[in-house]
Amino acid sequence: MHQIKYPFEVKNISIHEGVDIAYCDEGNGDKTILFIHGLANYFPVWKNQIDELKKDFRCIAIDLPGNGLSSRGEFPYTMFFYAECIVKFIEKMKLKNVILCGHSMGGQISIIIALRHPTLIEKMILVASAGLEYFNQHEVMMMQHTMSIGDYFYSDEFHLENTIKQSFYASQNESSNIIKDLKKILKINKIKAFKEMSIASINGMLNEQVKQFLPSISTPTLILFGEKDQLVPNRLIHYNEDPESIAKSACSVIPNSTYIKIKDAGHFVQIEKFAEVNAAIRNWVK
Repeated sequence: MHQIKYPFEVKNISIHEGVDIAYCDEGNGDKTILFIHGLANYFPVWKNQIDELKKDFRCIAIDLPGNGLSSRGEFPYTMFFYAECIVKFIEKMKLKNVILCGHSMGGQISIIIALRHPTLIEKMILVASAGLEYFNQHEVMMMQHTMSIGDYFYSDEFHLENTIKQSFYASQNESSNIIKDLKKILKINKIKAFKEMSIASINGMLNEQVKQFLPSISTPTLILFGEKDQLVPNRLIHYNEDPESIAKSACSVIPNSTYIKIKDAGHFVQIEKFAEVNAAIRNWVK
């Protein structure tokens, strides 16, 4: 795994028997921003946030189990599994004044933590978050059928590369770095295990939906979306929606929430428009 160069010193902590979490811990301050990556990804996607925000805050980013440099195993890879792993991480690290910042699937995981463990976190930032759109039973079955025929998202190198490229509006240089790293991770670990983790995670997002519970969130919430996001909402199923309609709908039901639209950015808005995203996070956290 050492073939992949991470931008920060990688540390490890055991949160359960057989579950080690790889993470970085940069900067210091009264508040801790805990960054959670999305589906089949790794924590370096937050490099631009950590470089800047560590001047004012303690910044911690983790690799979820089954991803990056963290443990692999016969894990369920559900949203609840990931959420409970993060809760254990927060408790083991004795973190206080935690601001959860989740990208894509990491946003849906963050919402579950906010709903189940509201006293553990102070604020929540949802970046191009999954979980803000609702899929009915028929739509869920359609998507699961797509996955079952193997032509979906991160099932192999080809689909992984395509999905990452789709996730950027313009910055294809940035996408190529992520693709290179994730392909290395794929080679080091078994593609079969990577595919199973990805599909279990997508099933988790579909089977553990949170849209109907958004009004119960008591945590102050910032929602950030790139206006050119091609992954959220799902354009094949919700063709009459766009990132703004999804974000505004969520904001209308989450108490104490704010939405900021970032122009000319895709799904990896925190990379493509990092200066705007950093400014939004800093202003809102302070």
